[in-house]
Amino acid sequence: MDITVCFASDAGYARHLAVALASLLHNKARGDRLTICILDGGIAERDRRILEGMAQEGGASLRFVPVRGESFHDAPIQTLAGSVSHISRAAYYRLLLASLLPDVEKVIYLDCDLVCRGSLAPLYGLDMKGDWLRGVVDIDAETHRRRLGLRKYICSGVLLVDLKAWREHSVEERCTAFLRDHADMIVLHDQDVLNVVCQEHLGYLDRIWNAQACATRQGRLSGFNDVAKIANIVHFIGGRKPWQAGCQHPFRREYFRYLRMTPYRNMVWRWRWDCLIYALAHTKYSHGRKRWYVCGIRVWQKRD
Repeated sequence: MDITVCFASDAGYARHLAVALASLLHNKARGDRLTICILDGGIAERDRRILEGMAQEGGASLRFVPVRGESFHDAPIQTLAGSVSHISRAAYYRLLLASLLPDVEKVIYLDCDLVCRGSLAPLYGLDMKGDWLRGVVDIDAETHRRRLGLRKYICSGVLLVDLKAWREHSVEERCTAFLRDHADMIVLHDQDVLNVVCQEHLGYLDRIWNAQACATRQGRLSGFNDVAKIANIVHFIGGRKPWQAGCQHPFRREYFRYLRMTPYRNMVWRWRWDCLIYALAHTKYSHGRKRWYVCGIRVWQKRD
């Protein structure tokens, strides 16, 4: 099956994109013919060559699609609390899929902070049945449904997109207008925009296509951590990522399994060193408090 997959990245996420790409190439089925499009927000030339080499070795076609540097320069990236999010403005690039990929009618969009465990052919082959967009219900959907007054709310980390319908119904223009006119409503960036604009043509995917696992109580109670044990895609949601020292994500080892399959494999040793430093001394921010730990013991605390 011919499958078109899209990622978006800037310079800061190129290594993590390589991990996601390695997992995708390693687990594709024999009959999968992958075309990989990368919405490029400033990836370094060295990283571009590495990604191209990985795709060529894995038998996939890869192309970089440049995104203008000024795109979304005013788009909000703050959190609900008003602090700067771990999300970069590259997250908004997916709103431009219809115009950036004019020759594509259907695409699977993937975030960079995930790993694929199997072929994407069953996902790509789904009949959209009039939906403009499909995704897995968000781990915190109830909160965001109430906040925005919606019936459905999906996570935008894994999307099945009907780009033909996007062009016919001017979805990209609607997203841009909402972003311009209602920036004060946006908390979860592109995800809020897509859920509002596509609300009446929004479909759900099975949870196995985006297991939003995390090392929190919410991850356990939502059932996503259990789903992640058998899921086709594991998504490392939240601000704490497997590549960060001290992260206790239940599936963090899978990130490093695929990192070792990339030319960035030497970063594993750097991560181990960072973990050692973290174990000796680190700082945590939580609920307005700054805490400093030495050898696991809290020795200082300050309320911001």
